[in-house]
Amino acid sequence: MSEESLRWLNNQILVGFTEKNGKPWWFRQDVQGDEPSIYPGPVPSEDVLRRLFSWDAEKWPVVLQQPNGNSIPLERQVAIVHGETGHMFRVGSPRYVIHQYRDWLLDVASHIFGTNELHIGSAGLLRRGAGAFITIERPEAVVSRSGMELKSRLLAATSHDSKIASTYKMVNTIVVCDNTLDYALYGEGGAKYRVRHSPNSFLRIPEVRETLNLMIESDKGVVEFVDSLADITVTESQWQEIVSQLVDIPKDSLPRVRARLENKRLVMDDLWRTDPRCAPWRGSALGAFQVFNTYRHHLAASSTKANSSLEERFNRNMANVISDKALTDDQELLRVIESVVRTI
Repeated sequence: MSEESLRWLNNQILVGFTEKNGKPWWFRQDVQGDEPSIYPGPVPSEDVLRRLFSWDAEKWPVVLQQPNGNSIPLERQVAIVHGETGHMFRVGSPRYVIHQYRDWLLDVASHIFGTNELHIGSAGLLRRGAGAFITIERPEAVVSRSGMELKSRLLAATSHDSKIASTYKMVNTIVVCDNTLDYALYGEGGAKYRVRHSPNSFLRIPEVRETLNLMIESDKGVVEFVDSLADITVTESQWQEIVSQLVDIPKDSLPRVRARLENKRLVMDDLWRTDPRCAPWRGSALGAFQVFNTYRHHLAASSTKANSSLEERFNRNMANVISDKALTDDQELLRVIESVVRTI
């Protein structure tokens, strides 16, 4: 991992409630800036505005420069750039509507909850400012019957590079490992609201409130989901079959590929047996679910790189939650667990 990657996470991602939840997994004291990026309680709104969202994205004209020095403007394209540094996020249509972070994240959250006293659990810039997010959460966690501690939160995210629409959704975090459970995992159609960066897209706060149903049903749903998994027994032979299906090693695999996949199986088996984020629920579907989620969130490398920096992993995890890829992966994981438990 690069020093610069660590420095970005430790200065551009603000994390609250560390007195109760502990420090984030990327925290390093030696690369903290002039101000700490962690807070014992909620992250103050004014700090998010001052430290992260104090600048605007702007539309700048795009021109072609001829060898003779003449410039030709491209009327159907504009550059979306950081208004202070000039860093370019994308080139696109002039019809692209910029969603400023302070307006579409902080201000919208205040309107959704009807107060400026927000319990901000985290806030940060993604992809070097091309995206941003905040989470609003309850200061207290809920504990399932199976002993798993969970926190519900509103995730609000948007971007300046068109990779994500402005998105508002309810998610839940497993406190012991910071894994994220999507509300849509057990809800009908999920709880999310999205607004595209187009001239005809508008944010309607009452619709957002109705769609999210705020946090009341979220707590109930995630606890029921977690306990239902904890009630399903997974034997050692069933665990081995789950791993063999989800980490398949084709017979014609190249030696280096086979070695990598065999190592992945060993790592997952170690999570299942000894890791405190997973082992307490060993012998159940919840334990199996935790192993694969923990591996994906904290250990998996990029599909295109042998090793991922912490920043790349953080950005990928956040993108997976916002885009619903994490939801799709979890649904496939649950399908395999259910099929193995039923047939063996």
